[in-house]
Amino acid sequence: MQPYSRKRAPRLYGIVHTALWAGLALWLAILVTSLPNMSQARAVVERQRALELIAENHSYCTKWGLAVGTHAHTLCTMDVQEIRTTHEKRLADDMAF
Repeated sequence: MQPYSRKRAPRLYGIVHTALWAGLALWLAILVTSLPNMSQARAVVERQRALELIAENHSYCTKWGLAVGTHAHTLCTMDVQEIRTTHEKRLADDMAF
């Protein structure tokens, strides 16, 4: 190594080392500030999905001639939801393998 390189190497190492630690600190700060937003976004998506499933259940039972608000329609939507729940459980069990 030449004398010029010997002087620059430790300084360059220090700069890179400091930049990496600063990047890590910045990444952690972004992560910590975005965690509450992630859980809120997940909750919104889950509520939206639940509303979509309810609407699908109602439209399916209405399609088969059951009037909304009747006991038969309520039983139908409950049966469809039970079928969905059983199917999702089977899929989750299959994914475990």
